[in-house]
Amino acid sequence: MSKKFLIKHVGNMGDMVFFAPPILETLKKKHPDCHITFVTAWGFKNKKNVYGKRNQSGFCIALMQSNPDIDQLVHFHETKLALDGSYCIEEGRRIPTWSKKYYEDQKKSGTYDGVYELDLGIEQDENPMKKMYNVVGLPEETNANYKLYLSQKDRAVAREVMSKYPHPRIVLLEGLEGRTTRGWNADQISELEQRITLTYGAPPIWFGGKYVREYQGRPLTLRENIATLTYCDAAIGVLSGPLHFAAAVGLPVLTLLCDQPLHRADPAYFLNEYITDDAKKHRTLLGPTGYKMGFLKEGSTQINLTPQEWKNQGYVDWNMPGNQATKSCLSVITVDEIMAVLTDMVHNPTI
Repeated sequence: MSKKFLIKHVGNMGDMVFFAPPILETLKKKHPDCHITFVTAWGFKNKKNVYGKRNQSGFCIALMQSNPDIDQLVHFHETKLALDGSYCIEEGRRIPTWSKKYYEDQKKSGTYDGVYELDLGIEQDENPMKKMYNVVGLPEETNANYKLYLSQKDRAVAREVMSKYPHPRIVLLEGLEGRTTRGWNADQISELEQRITLTYGAPPIWFGGKYVREYQGRPLTLRENIATLTYCDAAIGVLSGPLHFAAAVGLPVLTLLCDQPLHRADPAYFLNEYITDDAKKHRTLLGPTGYKMGFLKEGSTQINLTPQEWKNQGYVDWNMPGNQATKSCLSVITVDEIMAVLTDMVHNPTI
């Protein structure tokens, strides 16, 4: 008899392409006839810390409903139950909604050969893929070929939208400009745009939630927007959902990274072994990380600063870190350094 697995992961955007797909793919290879029920939410928790209202284009459902390794996709809601799919309808597809109580009942039902919850806390030094493989009982597995599955329609729409942009199409990924503890020095964005335009004869293209293009008078869907990346030549970004989107569809990315081990989430660490063309391999620029690493979130900006430097930060929280120029080791990466690496990724400059 084929095995039945119940897997729940309601994580962030990056998780839906970075962590979940390799796990699902590996389970299908190990158990070719298995049936996988995958439970995920529409989007982020609300201000009351519960899953419910659709937000961010319902990104978890939108990203996972085209995954071929999922036999049954389930929408998770804290309170609502609609097994007929009447509550969650995405792209004309009815997806059953399980309440928290119903999900807990399913866990205890004895219906499944394995129940795996992938919403894990990851410590700084841990390899997230190894930890998840331990959870699903495959500790020796190393497959980390994370990917995003796009439909033919997604690609066709994206191809038409991108046809008006000249090559080389160099993408700046949203997050690069953000004044957060994960962002670069946004004051240098204008210089980077000018240098790319001068060197390659075409301005860079911005990608992200704020930069959704239109097709036949309507905004692109989340997957259609991501599909535009498949028709580009290179991308630059910091650790974020858009960075993982770009890497997962095969676009060579230059990651600006610091304060994180490579094995945490760096595309060059995880995906290079699957890319045979050296020109298409991912690159990483490392900022000068201090003696101690942090998550670039709460409290981590203080660990490598002197008391006087910290006093001058004007820090509120990781989304409002104050003085951009001294907030982290990421901000000191220069435009010259980025352009030098980009030269190795894009080989048709106009001058």
